[in-house]
Amino acid sequence: MKYISMILALLTGSILGFFGVLVSVFADGSFTERITTIGVILMVYALLSAMWAYFQPKYSWSWGLIVGLPGIMLLGLYILSQFNPYYLLYMVMIMAIACLGAFGGSYLSSRRKQLFN
Repeated sequence: MKYISMILALLTGSILGFFGVLVSVFADGSFTERITTIGVILMVYALLSAMWAYFQPKYSWSWGLIVGLPGIMLLGLYILSQFNPYYLLYMVMIMAIACLGAFGGSYLSSRRKQLFN
């Protein structure tokens, strides 16, 4: 079950990386539109990581790594052709938000178990 969950989390992160992160850097729009889109994508990373960690709290923040890594890798490949220093900040934010979300989900799961035991 552990490996299936990890593969599904990696697949989820890959889909979000491709359809979320790459689309957000390819899309044309004003600065405000881009920031709003990036904010929504970061919230989705936090929610997905929290969900994985809530249901399997044993691995805590590592779910953030598993979910966030594909998006960072795809953005890293894009940076090779179109360098922008803000993309490095975007990469750090993806990993930080995903890991914080996973840590929060794991914390909520452990608190739920303490309250109901």
